Amino acid sequence: MLKFKIKASTHKEKKMKLMRLPVLIFTFLLASIGVFAEQKVVLISGASSGIGLSTAKAFQEKGWKVWAGCRQNIPDELKQINNIKLVHLDVTDENLVQAAVEKILNEDGRIDLLINNAGYGIIGADECVTIEEAQKLFDVNFFGVLRLTQAVLPAMRKQVSGQILNISGCVGVNSLPGLGIYSASKYALEGLSESLAATLSNWNIKVSIIEPGFVRNDWGKHCLIGFRACDVEFYQKISNGIRGMFTVSRGQTCEEIAEFIFSIAETESPELRYQTTSNLKEYIAEKLVDPSGKTMHEQNIRFLNGIINRENI
Repeated sequence: MLKFKIKASTHKEKKMKLMRLPVLIFTFLLASIGVFAEQKVVLISGASSGIGLSTAKAFQEKGWKVWAGCRQNIPDELKQINNIKLVHLDVTDENLVQAAVEKILNEDGRIDLLINNAGYGIIGADECVTIEEAQKLFDVNFFGVLRLTQAVLPAMRKQVSGQILNISGCVGVNSLPGLGIYSASKYALEGLSESLAATLSNWNIKVSIIEPGFVRNDWGKHCLIGFRACDVEFYQKISNGIRGMFTVSRGQTCEEIAEFIFSIAETESPELRYQTTSNLKEYIAEKLVDPSGKTMHEQNIRFLNGIINRENI
């Protein structure tokens, strides 16, 4: 009798295991496509407009938890979107930077991706930009990136994972007349990024540089004009030519740039440097394969003549 009961119990267990098998298979399939994956967390600086705003929306649409860093003038559309949390962030203020990162970590416990997007430009011949103007620009475009990066790195190192995307531009590889100080800030950013990419690989933290060209946004309207007294007609022509260049709508949309950024975030083994179009890739290649600098110097002279003569560049 005892022997029969044992056999019956064994048969019942086998039947229960067979009944659970489809559930286990279904659960495995869901896990394999990421249904049960932990929601990824991204922090984006300068998210109130332009590329930053479009990038925040793009990541939100793809299911990421987005922290939109805004200094001021928060657009209403950001306030109304699910999975986008607003955080007061001025990258020139160490206390605000630390407070923003602490707030994210307290709520989500991790930061998977940092997008250093905050920045602005300054127009004018290099002699026509004051030292104070140049220092303020670097405090946002370079030191702001360094502050925010330093703030998130302890958490990323603890995670032994993470990614940092630094928004530069083609002028971060080849400087242009009338944009020299702005270009210098992006050159500094690219140099920092190259060092970070190698150093942080020890903790499986990936660093990439994004280099857009012309973008259809209001970037030119927000640029400052150098105010150092320079009564030189040639310099004035340079400033006027650059300002005129940015009044023409051209280049990629912010949405296109945002989708490109998202594609890099989803890449398993991202490269160090990315240009956002094939034309830009060819343009940058000319600089990188020309150790003498002669080719790009000649191109810059043609560019300079173009803006002086107010040609359509």
